[in-house]
Amino acid sequence: MNYRHAYHVGNHGDVLKHVVLLHLLEALRAKPAPFHLLDSHAGIGLYDLAADATQRGGEYRLGIGAVLADPQAATALPLYWAALKQLNPALELGGAGLRHYPGSPWLMQQALREADRLALVELHPEDNETLRINIGGDARIGIHRRDAYEALRGLLPPTPRRGLALIDPAYEQRDEFERIGRALLAAHRRWPVGQIALWYPIKDAGSVDAWAKALARDGLPPSLRVELLIRAATAPDRLNGSGLLLLNPPWRLDQQLKGPLAYLLTRLGREPGAATRLEWLVRPKD
Repeated sequence: MNYRHAYHVGNHGDVLKHVVLLHLLEALRAKPAPFHLLDSHAGIGLYDLAADATQRGGEYRLGIGAVLADPQAATALPLYWAALKQLNPALELGGAGLRHYPGSPWLMQQALREADRLALVELHPEDNETLRINIGGDARIGIHRRDAYEALRGLLPPTPRRGLALIDPAYEQRDEFERIGRALLAAHRRWPVGQIALWYPIKDAGSVDAWAKALARDGLPPSLRVELLIRAATAPDRLNGSGLLLLNPPWRLDQQLKGPLAYLLTRLGREPGAATRLEWLVRPKD
């Protein structure tokens, strides 16, 4: 529980995660049937970029800061821009007026309709309390202080069955990839119709490839792999990029993400070896 996301908020990993998340939420809202959302590592839900921790980390400057410095960001990333503008009414093309950054819980809350539900899980006591201040008071939302892995067992499958679980651990433990892989497979077995989005960091690309291929052999449903490298992923002590593994993604999501992913590469991938990946780890059956 040492990880505090406030030091890393708005970095390139956040940007990728939230751009993809907004497309997933839009697809769920496209149908009238209610849905249930789960965020297993919720954090505090909403971040002040002027806060001391965020300023000391400063990672947002090369993340969301680099994206919004381009006046074309609103056109290239319309869903993302709309969310940021809603939270920051003074936001202007070029990035002026950006003060607050939305965590995944805030984005999920904005997507809810009357019959939809959201479960937020955050174990850290201070962050859980702040989450309740930032996101609480909404009858559609349950906020839980419990271990994320236990919550994935206890809260899935949800009611209604249609929905999305976002899983994005801090990856502080040496065996976190193996542990989260087991949890992902178990979550899918309990909730085979559910969409699951697993965020993961990329330090060494080879080890991530091996992990993903092993998961595919263990019986995943149709699964889309979305990655953004800001530099060559050969330095195991640096966050060189990140990715999302999307189980049961909505129809045509791979096509919808092509443009946003290519654009993010132009804004965030400024070192040798920068690249994107958008491919099926497990292809849908024809």
